[in-house]
Amino acid sequence: MESSTEHQHVHYQNVTETPYDGSSSLLAVMGMLSFFSVIGITGNLLVLYVYLRKRHKVASTVFIISLAATDFMTCLVVVPYTIVIEYFRYFVQYDVLCKLYMFLITSNVPFAAFIMVAIAIDRYLCIVHPFKHLMNAKRAKRVSLSLATFAFVLGVLTSLNYGVYQRGVCFRQDNEAINSTCEILARQDNSSRINYYPKYTGICEPTELIFSRTFTNSYQKIYFGLFIISFITVLILYCLVYRSVLIRRARRRRQRNSSGSLTYTRESWFSENKASVVLNYGSAKIVKDHENNNDQVQLARQMTIRERGLVANIRTAAMLFVVTTVFIIAFLPAWLMAHELVSYNIIIFYMYFLYNVANPMIYAFMNKAFRRDLKEVFDCHTLQSEML
Repeated sequence: MESSTEHQHVHYQNVTETPYDGSSSLLAVMGMLSFFSVIGITGNLLVLYVYLRKRHKVASTVFIISLAATDFMTCLVVVPYTIVIEYFRYFVQYDVLCKLYMFLITSNVPFAAFIMVAIAIDRYLCIVHPFKHLMNAKRAKRVSLSLATFAFVLGVLTSLNYGVYQRGVCFRQDNEAINSTCEILARQDNSSRINYYPKYTGICEPTELIFSRTFTNSYQKIYFGLFIISFITVLILYCLVYRSVLIRRARRRRQRNSSGSLTYTRESWFSENKASVVLNYGSAKIVKDHENNNDQVQLARQMTIRERGLVANIRTAAMLFVVTTVFIIAFLPAWLMAHELVSYNIIIFYMYFLYNVANPMIYAFMNKAFRRDLKEVFDCHTLQSEML
């Protein structure tokens, strides 16, 4: 992940006084980002359409909608904005455009990371503590709004660290000024031999006009620490989820081996929609009492429904874990380059936008319900077009 003041620092080392230089790398980046924008807008729009139509929304649905909305706005606004910024090599001329771009680019990333943490917490509660019902759709909406507000504040603070004006310095000797700006400052303050003024450069880059370097360095460490804490939290929670799944599987296996009256087949754990209960009757264990037999069947049905819900939660957790993994893989190279830990490559750097495009494909590949709902959408539109 990019740090607050180093997000695009690697670009400034090679900025020239002319915009677009026609390099093959820049052309490749512009083409790649254009492709990402088109595919991302289409895919995330379909995700929003499918999930917003659901009547009974659960917490995971709310978080998926939040992610899809963020990805949609990124592909619709941020990616085209980045193409323009790169085309002009960060010569944006206007300070507000510079700050707006940095706000968009740096509020989007932490919000996605925070949503990943919220998703991991939700999956942990659903699988490890399924009967507490601590997270529901209403609470998920409040959590998403709170995280969006926090990411907004981070984006504002980051944007104030950037601008097209730098801190110029005037040194006066014997009441002589270097230029007209320094002359004006000298007339305003004759007692000081050093004056500072906003020096226009036209390049969107880090500046110290609003915040001091000390504040910026402290904020940068906090910003960096938030990502580290987020990823460690996600890793721990998914490890606990996986551990809980293994314990439950071992418990089911012991129950199958020890019980002669009620056993579970493998399909009851791995099947997507079917859970079968096998009643084994030995010659010495024939059920004579009809009421007792009905009680066993009823118990089997209850355990089957409960197990089916657990399997659905595990499957959703697996899908969202893949989403989190793709997020980390997509942003890791850009984060390393922003901190100058690896050599800079503009094409690989901007591959982090791939994450905003990949999520709809992950949902379509790993979520049968999403594929079914998507098919219904296309079938409905096809039927309407035929009727017209």
